[in-house]
Amino acid sequence: MDARDDEMSPSETARQKRRDRDAEARARAGMKTGLAKQFKQVLDVQRRRADEVERAERDEPSPGTPARSRKNRPAGS
Repeated sequence: MDARDDEMSPSETARQKRRDRDAEARARAGMKTGLAKQFKQVLDVQRRRADEVERAERDEPSPGTPARSRKNRPAGS
């Protein structure tokens, strides 16, 4: 709540709420059920790709470190 809210009449407060709701309606129109599902799918794919890149970078040996092959590993590993 704002200090101005105390100064406004109830009818003016209701008018302001309707105006705000109407202004936000255009922004929400893009998030209808079908579009929200597509948006979520896009975000899911981006997250999976980012996870794959992160895993690949983590598993990559750092430069200057010799890669260990299977025959160079100690027995039992």
